[in-house]
Amino acid sequence: MTDIPDAELAEIERRASAALAHAPLPWVDFLEGRDAFSGSSFVRLDAEGDLDLDLYVDVTGTPSATPAARLDALVEFVAHAPADVQRLVAEVRRLRGAPPA
Repeated sequence: MTDIPDAELAEIERRASAALAHAPLPWVDFLEGRDAFSGSSFVRLDAEGDLDLDLYVDVTGTPSATPAARLDALVEFVAHAPADVQRLVAEVRRLRGAPPA
């Protein structure tokens, strides 16, 4: 794997910031069977705010390609991605000795 240039790191950070400007953290995963029954798994955006936005992940394809457990893994990944990206960008900048953007 090649090094991430500073410009690419800045673009990653820009995309995360743009998404979070519309739906601030925390994003929380609600998984069918773990958190509730009789519905679909989803990501609650701005879980502590007033937006009341839910993001549903829909995967289409053959029935064997979309078992519930795989969808839950996708929902969980999407819910944690914004905070994970922020932390990873900050860690890369720290390791490079660069000031936070």
